[in-house]
This record gives sequence, structure tokens and C-alpha cells, in this order.
Amino acid sequence: MWIIYTDPRSRNFPLEIGSRSIASAQLCNDYDRITGYCKDGCPDYGSGGCPPHAPAVAQVAEKNPHGILIYAKFHSRFKPPELTADDFSLQDTVLSDMLNQLGYAILAEHKGQLFFLTCGHCQGCGQEACSYKLGEAACRLPERRAYSIAATGVDVTPTLKNVFDITLQWTKGGEQAEYIIKVMGLLSSDEELPGVIEQNLGRVLNRLDCIKWAGDSLDSPEPCQMLKDAEG
Repeated sequence: MWIIYTDPRSRNFPLEIGSRSIASAQLCNDYDRITGYCKDGCPDYGSGGCPPHAPAVAQVAEKNPHGILIYAKFHSRFKPPELTADDFSLQDTVLSDMLNQLGYAILAEHKGQLFFLTCGHCQGCGQEACSYKLGEAACRLPERRAYSIAATGVDVTPTLKNVFDITLQWTKGGEQAEYIIKVMGLLSSDEELPGVIEQNLGRVLNRLDCIKWAGDSLDSPEPCQMLKDAEG
């Protein structure tokens, strides 16, 4: 599926979207190793959706053995030309914002039925500082709490390869990566719910304020014009 994402500056960016229902046991994980990376270098370490507060995904999967993975891919050919090859900050921002909005929209439709593995740190409090970062002992909005997918120990690289046959790319030596990709997960105890979410994904995407179009092809007139605008 392709979507047209529009940022706060009214710029249009085509994104590739993919999804797949999975068994939660398919999530490759190594809690100690992956969360160790978080502890060593992430400024969000210690927030409510990150280590050491995030549970191991293996424990979560015991209660929520069914799930869906959703990825968003920003192909670098759609980057503004003024951005250098090793500058992927715009792609990172766009993908994170879109997947967070999508995740919370799905949560709103299935309240209390999903465990949200987001592509970054928890955004449940919006613009407010995380209560854990303020030294408080509990989450102020537990119904909107989400956990970073890496914070639960998920190893994204082999998971993307095994589930979607997608290879995670990295910028090296100033060379342009073909694409930047982010992934989120929604786990459930209900075997049928992931399939329902996947079936309704296009409808939910088209309801988001940041999405101007979502469909199977970029060939129809409206996305074609947006695509031309995005390419300059």
C-alpha cells in the first residue's frame, strides 16, 4: 500500500506501508542485549515506554500470543534535494509521526485489547514530559502508554527480514540509503483481532489528518500530482 503523508509545512511525501498478522513468538528478541543499547546511548532511557520500565516481549507474548506488524518505508528518492545523503532526520520524523498517529488511532478503536509496541519512545502524554522523567512513580495516562519496540527486547533487523523479507539499511560513508524504514507492533490475546486491524488498515489511514491519500497504487490522478509535487 502507498500513502501520501503531509507534514506541518504542507509538503507531501509518498510512503510505502506494509502489514502482516503474526504469532507474537515470531518477534526475534534478546532483551538484555537490545536494551543494553538503549541504556548506553538513548536519551529516552528511563521514560515510561523505555527500559528499565518496559517488560520483555517474551513475557508480553505469553498473554498476547497474536499480533500484527506494520512498517512504513520512506524511499530516499522522495527526500527534498537539499538534504545530504547521510541526513535522514526528516525521514525519521515523518515515519515516527505517521506510525504513532496510526497506532493511537487503532488503539482508540480497540480499547483495552492491544499491547502497543511503538517505533520510538512513548507519545501517550503528547507534549507533556513523561511522568517517569519527572521522577513520579506511575504513568499518568496508562491507557495511552506505549512501549518502544526495541525497549521490549525486539531485534528489529532479523524480525523485518523474517516477516517481510526486508533488509534494514544503514547509511555508510556518505552513501544514500535506498530507504529508511520503521516498524510498530500491536499484540493481542484475541486471535482474530490482528486480521481485523489489517483488513481495516486503509480505512484508518484515510481518517488520519496527516494522510491525504491511501491506496494500492500511486497511478491515479490525485496521488500522481502529489508525487510530482513531492519530487519537485
